[in-house]
Amino acid sequence: MSSFIAKNPEITDLIVLGGDGTLNYVVNELLENQLPISIVSNGTGNDSVKSLHGERIFKKQVEIAIHGEIKSFDLGMCSGRAFVNGLGIGFDGQVVEKMSKRKKKRGSHLDYLLTVLSTVAGFREKDIRFKLDGKKFTRKILLMTVSNGTTFGGGFIINPNARPIDGMLDVCVLNEISPIARFWHLPKLKTGTHEALKACEFYKARKVQIDPSNELVAHLDGEYIGHPPFDISILPKAIQVRC
Repeated sequence: MSSFIAKNPEITDLIVLGGDGTLNYVVNELLENQLPISIVSNGTGNDSVKSLHGERIFKKQVEIAIHGEIKSFDLGMCSGRAFVNGLGIGFDGQVVEKMSKRKKKRGSHLDYLLTVLSTVAGFREKDIRFKLDGKKFTRKILLMTVSNGTTFGGGFIINPNARPIDGMLDVCVLNEISPIARFWHLPKLKTGTHEALKACEFYKARKVQIDPSNELVAHLDGEYIGHPPFDISILPKAIQVRC
């Protein structure tokens, strides 16, 4: 894509018709030649757009694509790959891994929720070692999310205070929760009200390093990326989006 654009300088804008994975692909293809992007959501989760222009109605998204104002947003970088929304490791990484391995992928939001429910009771918390701006942490986690955006999995507001224009990564660490209590607290992740949980920690950082682990798996913008180690950083105002 980048070579095609380089050979066609008359191209001034791109319209991305798809979901989080499609947007991630386009952003990585354009790292050296960022053009203004318009997003018309047509995927399963459509989470990235919720922290960008935030519009969900198709007709209004098309209007934004034609007439929208160009604004700059941050991009994250994970071991050489850019991301718009974020990385999830632990429980949600395992959910995405399960979906990616299916021979027949239904790919609907309902399918994702059913996979969450079938996974949540039996998941065992995993040991993780990581650094936030050089400070070392050791935890046993249900999940850890390092994000530029707020929302994952088609509506789980994991990092409600994330802002994709502040030059910072937002980190949510959800520690040990009993299997029964998980079902009680899961709806709080849908509303972003899990901040009051004792098992939950929130941080901000410019650099996050996650140590190697064969037990942990992760996704990046909803796409399965395997095991750590991961070296994560922030690129301020690296993407242009019509809003």
